[in-house]
Amino acid sequence: MIIDQKDTRPLHEAAPLACAPARSDADALEAALADMTRAFSSDFVAGRVGERHNTYQHRTRVLRQMGGQLAKLREREDAGS
Repeated sequence: MIIDQKDTRPLHEAAPLACAPARSDADALEAALADMTRAFSSDFVAGRVGERHNTYQHRTRVLRQMGGQLAKLREREDAGS
């Protein structure tokens, strides 16, 4: 399968999503995690994963780590409430 790179838009050209300002560190991390997941999915579909250091393993590891950090922040918020 050949992907025509002319038909795909680079991430910096993608339309930004409207979002509310983050109320906490956990909200900001959750928004960043959603953005990174969306970018990873877009790159994977467009066949850009694997160029230079953006390997599938590296990017999924980063997403897992961010998910773990988010879970810890949410636990702290719940314990403090």
